[in-house]
Amino acid sequence: MPKSKRDQHLTLTKTKRKRGVELKQQLVSKIHSNLDKYSSLYVLKIYNERNEKLHYIRKHLSDSQFFFGKNCVMSFALGRTPSLEYLKNLSKITPYLLGKIGLLMTNRDQKEIIEYFNSLSLLDYARSGNVATETVIIEQGLLPDFQHTMEPMLRQLGLMTSLKKGIIYLEKVYTVCKKGDILTPEQAKLLKLFQYQQSEFKVRIKAVWTKNDGCIQVFDIQDDTIIDNDMKVDDIEEQLFVGDEENWIDDEGQTQHETNRKKSRKI
Repeated sequence: MPKSKRDQHLTLTKTKRKRGVELKQQLVSKIHSNLDKYSSLYVLKIYNERNEKLHYIRKHLSDSQFFFGKNCVMSFALGRTPSLEYLKNLSKITPYLLGKIGLLMTNRDQKEIIEYFNSLSLLDYARSGNVATETVIIEQGLLPDFQHTMEPMLRQLGLMTSLKKGIIYLEKVYTVCKKGDILTPEQAKLLKLFQYQQSEFKVRIKAVWTKNDGCIQVFDIQDDTIIDNDMKVDDIEEQLFVGDEENWIDDEGQTQHETNRKKSRKI
């Protein structure tokens, strides 16, 4: 039987190739170049991360350099073992690169940096999954701060409302959340609508490395997870940043060759 002309294979490789390896290489090279430029390195623990707040810190410390990349890539750049560390004693910093961590490189005085971050505390609206810090109760009565067009949305969020002469009226007392509750998306939305800020953005210093003597100072963060002295860095194989992208193993354990395999389908 002759082959049908309709029986064709269409390759789905027209999408742009991912630049994951290239971006990781750029991050490593930037960290190395800034380590040569600045005299000290700070490991920062970030709580309730917000891009707007991070921009505020960057603006205040405009003469310094921040890095907020993947922890495994940043630890690779610093060096996970004494034989692989870029500068003296940097491998002792990598065990603290766990969780929401950032790196700060600066030439400013250490006392100034420590005082700045210890005093830094910015309020923001809580998100879904955060723990409520206080009980919020909305009393019965008129809600003149809301437009009448928002009344259906408030009802969808759980409030028993109605319109009286074009003004939203709350029929009965409503408890948005109780202290200690894990907030749902609806509760987080209501807290923002009624302007209750229950989230605190703050940054605390976990460790400091100085270039002159390679000395490392570790700070005790009370509300942070205690790091055991025997704790090892994430059990991730050492990866070589070579030009051959097919040999790179990504975080999911798949090679770029496997990720970028040509896919075809029969039409």
